[in-house]
Amino acid sequence: MTKKISLAVAVLMICSMAGAQDLNLDNILSDHSKAIGLGNLRKVNTITMTGTIIQQDAMPVKIIKMRPDKYLMEFDIQDITGFQGYDGQTAWTTAPWSGNPKPQVMPDDRAKELRSRADFDGLLYHWKEKGHLVELVGRDTVEKTPAFKLKVTKKDGGIEYYYMDAIKSTILKRAYSRMVRGQEVAVENYFKDYRMVQGVLFAFTQVTYFGGQLYNTLQFDTIQLNNPVDTNAFRMPVQ
Repeated sequence: MTKKISLAVAVLMICSMAGAQDLNLDNILSDHSKAIGLGNLRKVNTITMTGTIIQQDAMPVKIIKMRPDKYLMEFDIQDITGFQGYDGQTAWTTAPWSGNPKPQVMPDDRAKELRSRADFDGLLYHWKEKGHLVELVGRDTVEKTPAFKLKVTKKDGGIEYYYMDAIKSTILKRAYSRMVRGQEVAVENYFKDYRMVQGVLFAFTQVTYFGGQLYNTLQFDTIQLNNPVDTNAFRMPVQ
């Protein structure tokens, strides 16, 4: 009996050591790259996504990204079209329903978020070269799913947390904070309904909580790769 107990303890110790060896940042990021089809994504130059934002009402939305760091979101509010854009240097927005139809340069706190969205391959790819710091800070769960928790200190000083599915190696959740009227507000993005599009994995549903309350749900109907896109579309219109 004693020999059996000793053997069982030894097996548990070996398994524990193996688990500890697997729990390192390089392995986690490597598995993530394979899971999302990063090799295929690197061959993509544009992404065009169409769908609906549900925020009290359902609003049509179209998002276009162009390598390496251009982003444009077009959305309708009560049949009035607004834009959020980033051309690689300037983040801008229009909000005609506010009474001012002219495009405006985004304040820095909002521009940081748009710059993050514009990173074509994601913050985790070549993070050292981009000037970010990524750290594995432990394990957690997201809606009962075991996850690795990564802390990202961005080049601009912002801090974000990414929760990576410990089995599937997909991003389950992103958490960060935004300054609103001089106060920090917690923001959480949940990524669901992953599907392959030409060998690249995308979350077709994104749910956002703002200050602990449900803010909106973004549901994509179509995601197309390498559609022709005019570079000028990302620039702030001159009026």
